[in-house]
Amino acid sequence: MAETLAEKNQNYWNHAAESVFKDQWVHDLQAQISDFLIANIDWLSIPSDTQKTPSAKLMDYACGNGIVSRSLHRHFAQCLGIDLSEGMLTKYRATATDLGLSETQMMAVQGNLLTSTLEPTIPALSREQLSNFDLVAICMALHHIDDINMAIGKLAGRLRPGGVLLIIDWAKRDSVAPDGNESTSHHQHQYHDPKNQHKPHPASHTVSHDSFTKEQIFGLFEGNGCGNTSLVLADKLSQVPGARTGQMQLFFARATRL
Repeated sequence: MAETLAEKNQNYWNHAAESVFKDQWVHDLQAQISDFLIANIDWLSIPSDTQKTPSAKLMDYACGNGIVSRSLHRHFAQCLGIDLSEGMLTKYRATATDLGLSETQMMAVQGNLLTSTLEPTIPALSREQLSNFDLVAICMALHHIDDINMAIGKLAGRLRPGGVLLIIDWAKRDSVAPDGNESTSHHQHQYHDPKNQHKPHPASHTVSHDSFTKEQIFGLFEGNGCGNTSLVLADKLSQVPGARTGQMQLFFARATRL
């Protein structure tokens, strides 16, 4: 049986987890994401009663080392990081330790919630523990998922009514870049170095979509029971060795479960 995209991602990131966060461009990218989230908490429009509710919950899906949880944990009683890769969950646990948070406050769970049939998590969590989140975030992972419509539907279904779904990923740059220059850059996982421009990036086999348009993201939200949508482009480009021109642009998109 052919290896699924989820299995390819799990296998690759188990091995890459130890080295990927040592790259300067990844460090800079995570700082850019964190700075935006911390500075724009009001834009997220998390339900106003969240901070006063002891049960307020954040799901950090495909959590990696937990940059979303690190940035927003002060607003929630519990952050739940879910990832396919045990290697990444080790990094997530290290982030919790660095923040001085207990497992109750920031918990790492291995699992895949985006399949047509529900698979048990490790450790096994109940339906209630995997439901009624105030915020569900998927950060820099949607482009690694094959069926993005099913993925957004599954994640939206984990929210309580009025809860917020947050997507952070790469924007398709086919019009005007922030510097005013015309751009047709797409993330192709090729080295920018002319000597290596046809050499595939080691993670290229884990990618399903190179970038997304605003219309595409809004369509995913609205087709899966979410409204009050908003999308913000990063105000500066990110240096990405795997991009055709060496640069990509982040987007931050949110919607509310109706």
